[in-house]
Amino acid sequence: MARERDFDEDEVLAAATEAFTRHGYSATSLSMLLDATGLGKQSLYNAFGDKRSLYLKAVDVAVARFAKVADAMAAARTGRVALETFFHHLLEDCASEDDAVRFCIVSGGLLEGVDDPAVRATLLSRFGATRELLREAVERAQRDGSIACVAPSAEVADALMGVMGGLRIAVRAGLPPPRLRAMAALQLSFLDSP
Repeated sequence: MARERDFDEDEVLAAATEAFTRHGYSATSLSMLLDATGLGKQSLYNAFGDKRSLYLKAVDVAVARFAKVADAMAAARTGRVALETFFHHLLEDCASEDDAVRFCIVSGGLLEGVDDPAVRATLLSRFGATRELLREAVERAQRDGSIACVAPSAEVADALMGVMGGLRIAVRAGLPPPRLRAMAALQLSFLDSP
């Protein structure tokens, strides 16, 4: 008969997500995870498997928080407003006191260049899903006339992904929220040009 867990799985995953997001996959040691979660080694492994399994669950936790953004974008009255909504939420995250929200586990993992094929595939999949979300919003904005940019939606989405990545790096470099907002506003203003 399995013992009942005496910890909150969501809280443990949130703590592990913050540790991985702050330090990266490779640099997050078992002792860091034990300190962050408050669990013993055996409890951690019994509940979540090995480090890779825990990291993949942490990526899922971080991505699940992003679902509210996709919902808000879908509810936006125009494609332009959907894009503004995306960057508004991104900037809110960048201003957060919570490292697991302020920094991005997906961007960090891709920059780190994790060698593990399953981890890399998951990170690329999540990156691709965000790119597709932006591409759809750009296409919608082009159809409804809320942006003037006529470049292919996939290319515009790639450029916006670059903006997102730049903002995430700027956060790590310590740029304050007003400068981040100015960066995003300037980039979005380019959508007003054909």
